[in-house]
Amino acid sequence: MSLLRACSAIIGREVRLGWGSGGGALLSASFFAGSIMVAPFALGPAPDTLGKIGPGYLWLALTLATLVSLERLFQADLEDGTLDQMLLSPLPASVQTLCKILGQWLAVSLPLLVVSPIAALLVRVKPELILPICLQLGVGSLGLFLIGAIGAALGASVRRGGLLVALIVLPLYAPSVIFGASAAAELASGGPFWSQAFLFLCALVLAALAFAPLAASASVRLHVD
Repeated sequence: MSLLRACSAIIGREVRLGWGSGGGALLSASFFAGSIMVAPFALGPAPDTLGKIGPGYLWLALTLATLVSLERLFQADLEDGTLDQMLLSPLPASVQTLCKILGQWLAVSLPLLVVSPIAALLVRVKPELILPICLQLGVGSLGLFLIGAIGAALGASVRRGGLLVALIVLPLYAPSVIFGASAAAELASGGPFWSQAFLFLCALVLAALAFAPLAASASVRLHVD
C-alpha cells in the first residue's frame, strides 16, 4: 500500500469514527452553538457591546468546543489494541498520528465551520467580516487540534481523563487564542486579513504541524510500552 493510500485510509477511518456513535463531531458543534446562544444573555443584547466582544467570544467558544472531542482521540484505540498495531506498522508512528489528528480535525471542524457564520451573526459580527473570520477560525482550529493531540496522547490511559486533558492543553492553547482573537478584533476594527496577529497564528500552526505529531506519537509509545 502506498504512503498516500495508507494516509487516506487513516484519515477516512477517523472521519467515520468522528461521525459515528460515540464520536465527538456533532457534540462539539452542539457545544459551540450552545456557547454562542448564551452570549447575548451573558454579555447583554446591545449591538455595540456584542460587536466588540463577539469575534473574541467566537474564539473562546471554538477553544472550548475542541476540548470536547480530544479525550477519545487515542483512548479508544489504546483500549482495543489499535495503537499496538499502529506501532508495528511500517508507516512511521508520527505520520499515522498526524493522519489521525487531521481526520479528527476534519470530522469536528467541518460542522463547526458550518455553524460559525450563524454564530457570528448571533454575536453581531458585520456580515462582510463573517467569511474572513470563519477562515481564520478554520486555520486556528487546526492548530488547536494539533496542540490538543499532545494532551490527548498523554492522558490516553486515564479513564474519564477529560479533565486531565483540559488541564494539560488549556495553558498550551493560550498563544493561539490570544493571536486568533487579536486577528479577529483587528478585522472587526477595519484592519487587514493578513494582520501581524494572524501571521503569528499561522506560524504557531506550522510549528505545531511539525512538532505535535512527534510529541503525540512519543507519548502514545509510552502507554503501549
